[in-house]
Amino acid sequence: MQTLFDYHEDGCPWYYFDSSYKTLLGACLIIFGVFGVLLNGWLFATFIHSHLLISKSHILVLNLCSASLGRNLLGSPFSGSSAIAGRWIFGSAGCQLFAFLNQFFGIFQMSALLALVLERYLLARRSRREKTLYFRFYWIIAGVCWLISVIFATPPLFGYGVYSCDSTDTICSFLWPASSAKQLGFSIPYVILCGLVPLIAIFHFMGKAVRLERIYYKNEQLREEKRLTRSIHIVCVATLALWIPAGVLAGWQWVPLLIYGYRPHVPPTLSLLAPIASEAATSIPVLCYLSGDERLRAALLGRMRKQYGLLRPDRAQRYIRA
Repeated sequence: MQTLFDYHEDGCPWYYFDSSYKTLLGACLIIFGVFGVLLNGWLFATFIHSHLLISKSHILVLNLCSASLGRNLLGSPFSGSSAIAGRWIFGSAGCQLFAFLNQFFGIFQMSALLALVLERYLLARRSRREKTLYFRFYWIIAGVCWLISVIFATPPLFGYGVYSCDSTDTICSFLWPASSAKQLGFSIPYVILCGLVPLIAIFHFMGKAVRLERIYYKNEQLREEKRLTRSIHIVCVATLALWIPAGVLAGWQWVPLLIYGYRPHVPPTLSLLAPIASEAATSIPVLCYLSGDERLRAALLGRMRKQYGLLRPDRAQRYIRA
């Protein structure tokens, strides 16, 4: 049963949940975090050792993998252990650092998804003129993802926005601020540039890429590109779907604050579901690659020892010769 909380600008919003909710939250965060570390670590190691992942597009696949792995390594040990303990246990400085990195990797994931979708569209568009994208483009767009993440994760450390405990008092994150001009001056551009614009752009370029690929991707090599595009689009849709609870939670807290000037109670189910779904989203890319992209699946299953027994025999022979 929730009660009212006391909020201080330099403190935490103290919601009181039953301890069983927090134990469940901690257990789920640790399970999904460990699972995500194993999957993304597997993919990361595959990029180092496999002779199959030589496409320039795989640079952006690795970019998203880095964002997911960073989120996993950050989430399980800190937020999971705090949830089981029933409160944030790493102090105020640890709270600020954790929230900064949590914000950084969240923006990084969104930017990496947009980069993948944009690259698929540009590659399809240039294929009709038999042109390709240069390596320089891939490294620049990966660098832009890092830069955007730093730019939008830093201001709350200097008072433009607030990093504090969330409604469960176990996870530090960006707290939707009071309606002061200084904090709104960051929050509104953040919502637009890191939320609405990437979301619209992702679905816009997904539609355009699918249309161009139906027209121009005919031979076997281009069909392989088409399979990678399909996997990336599934990754985007599934990941965004798992981010919906976090978006609903933010809207639940922020919209009444702007309109009525107070923070409403947050349903315990929503407070638990949002961080759990966000943590689970980090495992989605590798699962989609395993199920939808044959080259990535062959690389993952045959890493180092080139054992492709789980593939069809004709496909296994193809990759063994590669």
